Amino acid sequence: MRAELIQELQLLQNSRANKFADDLSDRLKSSVDLVTEKVNSSIAKRGSMLMLLDKRLNFSVFRKLKNKFFKF
Repeated sequence: MRAELIQELQLLQNSRANKFADDLSDRLKSSVDLVTEKVNSSIAKRGSMLMLLDKRLNFSVFRKLKNKFFKF
């Protein structure tokens, strides 16, 4: 009887420990996912801004070259 109670207590402790570990890992995973989403969003915004800047710069350079060499 005593051994069964000890075994039952161990099972209960393991169950609680597993629940706590699962909750902790879920919270950690959700915070990591949130940070990853923010970093990806930031990188995407920066990339689009750089592409727009490059496009404007190229357009400006081509316009200056056209005006310099192809004056009518």
